[in-house]
Parts: sequence; structure tokens; C-alpha cells
Amino acid sequence: MNLQLYAPQVHLFAFHLFRTLDSVPGSGVKNPDLLWEQCRGIFEKFHIKEQLELKSPHPEDCRYDLIKGKQPNDILLDIKPIITFDQKDLILAGFVLPIQFYDSYGFGLTIGYPDVQPENLSRIPVADISILEEFNPDYCLLPEEIGSNLGQTLIITAWLSDEQKQAGEQFWRKLADQCIKEFIPKGKRPSFSRQGQLFNSPIFEYENINYTKKHYHILVCFWNDYASFKKFEDFYYEPIIELLYYRNKIIAEFRNSRYTYKYTRNEYQVIERLTTQTIKELSPEDTLTDQDLQQLKPQLKKLIVQSVEYSNLLQDLGFRKNSIIIHTANYQTKLQTLRNELQAESESEPDLSFLETFAQKNCLTFQEQIQADFGYFVQGSSLLEKAINSIRGIVAIDQAERDRKREDREKESDRQLQVTIFAASAGVTVGGIVASSSGQITEQNPIKWNVIKFHDHPIHPFTVLVFFSIVAGLVAGGIAWWLTKQWHKCRH
Repeated sequence: MNLQLYAPQVHLFAFHLFRTLDSVPGSGVKNPDLLWEQCRGIFEKFHIKEQLELKSPHPEDCRYDLIKGKQPNDILLDIKPIITFDQKDLILAGFVLPIQFYDSYGFGLTIGYPDVQPENLSRIPVADISILEEFNPDYCLLPEEIGSNLGQTLIITAWLSDEQKQAGEQFWRKLADQCIKEFIPKGKRPSFSRQGQLFNSPIFEYENINYTKKHYHILVCFWNDYASFKKFEDFYYEPIIELLYYRNKIIAEFRNSRYTYKYTRNEYQVIERLTTQTIKELSPEDTLTDQDLQQLKPQLKKLIVQSVEYSNLLQDLGFRKNSIIIHTANYQTKLQTLRNELQAESESEPDLSFLETFAQKNCLTFQEQIQADFGYFVQGSSLLEKAINSIRGIVAIDQAERDRKREDREKESDRQLQVTIFAASAGVTVGGIVASSSGQITEQNPIKWNVIKFHDHPIHPFTVLVFFSIVAGLVAGGIAWWLTKQWHKCRH
């Protein structure tokens, strides 16, 4: 069967954070107006003459239509793209939807054949599938060219002819694969992910799973009937574009968590090296040397700084996980809004399993992955804390030992001083007692030396007095010193 597309269209949904928390527009965000700059570039490639005029972003975080239209209720800018196909200029149709989602910009762009009307179902324009290459001149609609910080989603839509409807799922998958080949150059094509139903029409998802800034997410949907197309058209403004906004927000948060994971892993390795190095550099002696203390001071400072930086990384991981949880809840809320509106139109339960899978599986996987990372890396924080406390403990113990030894030396010095003072006092006292007996020594009653005769004449009483006082003092002091030492030994 010839691979042809009936009234093909390409829908680009790109999202870009333009301001950070508690900041003025543009603060802290590189190139906040990137989407509008890219829009002007796309206009040039499609030879679009219409001018996109925008309002200033709303100062508060809210949903806000940015188009500056001729009428107050205008939210879209109709455009007339021109492509060259089969050596002919072909005028297409489309529109641009600029919108503010809280702290982010949303950019909806539709380019392709004019919308099919109910009265024209038998005359749907047809083109060879190779026309999709002209819908993406210079690949200007791909993530590398757009470069939005929150990512994007591309949807390729086309109608199925009666013959194609009868061909079945195998043919539809082949047709979708060929759409990807024509629209995206070789080497950049994302892998097939899954297929399902959207508004009772077959839809195919293609996605790469590296979740980098070059993340590709492309949907190919084939309309079975006008009702399916009309639902997509009616719900395009809300909630489809918001569903895709939250989806890309979630993926962006998970992508950022991978960057944080990389930095945290490197910091964890630094922590291990730093703590190991610190322990190895310690002296094997019982007490720390002055050199040990000099080495520990800068090491302790490094560990404290490392601890703060590491805690910030762990906090960032927790922030990413919480953001994913919040945006997942918002995604499910918008999904429920879509379900309620579909149920209001039909009594049957709408099949939204294709859209639900992302919230039920992907988002849960993202959260579990971040939680596993957090559980592993929190050991690094514990290791840092233990290392810091250990160093502080070692220093404190060493300081306590130094203080105790100093106190012991001071006590010993005081004790020695007390002993010396006591001995000296005893010597002086005894010497004084001996000296006080000088009144008994006179020239009429001199001391006589029977053992050795020092001199022919008797020794003068004063000389004798001084001599005996000194000897008695020294003997008494020595005895007092010895007795005091023995007394201290008995006490200790």
C-alpha cells in the first residue's frame, strides 16, 4: 500500500522557564525569551509574514494568555506557512499559541494542511509521506534547535483513508515509523516506546530514555473520524497543552536530578578520600603531636565546608523529588478534568490509559530512582558527620589529657614547694632554738672540744652558735623533708 498522509499536521509544544522563585522576570534564567526568538526563526524558514506581538508576562504565577490580538479574547495568531514541495510552493495553514504557565512560557505551534471540516470528509487533501521533511526545514523544530530548558513534545497527526482504516494496526505502526523517518534525520530518531488509543484513534509514542536536553518525545496520531479530531481540537487549549506542560516539567526535574546525582557522586568520592586521608595522617602515638594538631585544623575546616556543600546537594535531590510529586499531582488533576469533560459528552468511560501510563509508571519510577539515590548518598552525610565528630573527639580527648598532665605537673610543683617550705621552716625553727641557747655559752663556760683541737685558744661563742645553728637547721630540715615525702607517698 502506498504510504500517503491525509491532511497531515505537525504540532510543536515547547516550554521554557523564564523566571525563578522570588525573582523578577529574567532573573536567574539564561535567555528567558528564548521561545519567542526561536519563533521568529521558524517564521523565517516558513516564510510566514504575520508578526507575533506579545503582552508582558503576568507578575504573578498564573496561567495567562500572552497574545496581543486585535480582540480582547484572542488567544491565537493564525499564520500561513509556505513550503516548497514537488517543485511547487504550497501554502499551508496553522496558528501560534503563546501562553504563560506560572513561572514558564508555553509555545504551541501548528503547521500543516487546513483543518478538515465535516462537509469535506470525502475530499481530504492527500500528500506523499515525504512531505513531512518539508514540515521541518533545517530541522528547526527539533529539540537541539529549539533548546528550551523544560523540553518539548512534537505531535504528528494525519487522517486515515477508508482503505488505511481497514489495513489494521500493523500498517498503522509502519506508517507511524515512516513518519518518524521522514521528519527526523538518521541518527537522531527516537525509539518506538508504545502505542495505544487517544480519543478512539491510534497513537504511537517515540522517545529516547536518556532524558538529556536533547530529549525527544514525539507522538504520531491518526484520526479515525471527525469526532476524534474534534476532541483534539476542542481540548488543545485546555487541558492537552497543560498535560504536556506538566509532563515536560516532570522530565526536566528528573533530568536535573541526574545532574545533581553526578555532582553528588563526585562529592561522595571526595568525602571518602578526605576522611581516609585524615585518618592516615594521624600519628600512631597515644597522644597527638603538635604537627598532628596543625594538620587537623585545615582538615576539619575542609570537612565542615564539604559537609555544607554535600547537604545542599542532598537538599536539591529532595527538592527534585518533591517537585515531581507536585507536578504529577497536577498532571493527574488535568487528566481528571479531561475525563470529566469526555464523560459529559458520552455515557461510556473514556479510555485515557495512554495518557495515564506516564503518571502511573514513569513518574513513580522517577521518584523511586531519586529516593534510591538519596538513600545511598545520605551515607556520605553520615560519614562526614562521623569524621567531623571523631576529629573533634580526638582533639578533645587529647586536650583533656594535656590539661590533666598540666594539672598533675602543677600539683607536683605545688607539693614540692610545700615540702621545701616546710623543711626550710623546720630548719629555721630548730636553728633558732639552738641559737636561743647561746646564753649558756660564755667565756667562763666555753665549749671544750675533746676530739680535735682546732686552736690553742677556745672558739668564740658566736662562731660556735652559728655553726650549731646551721647544722641543726640542716639536719632538722632534712628530717622534715624526708618525713613529708613519706607522708605524701602513703596518701597516694
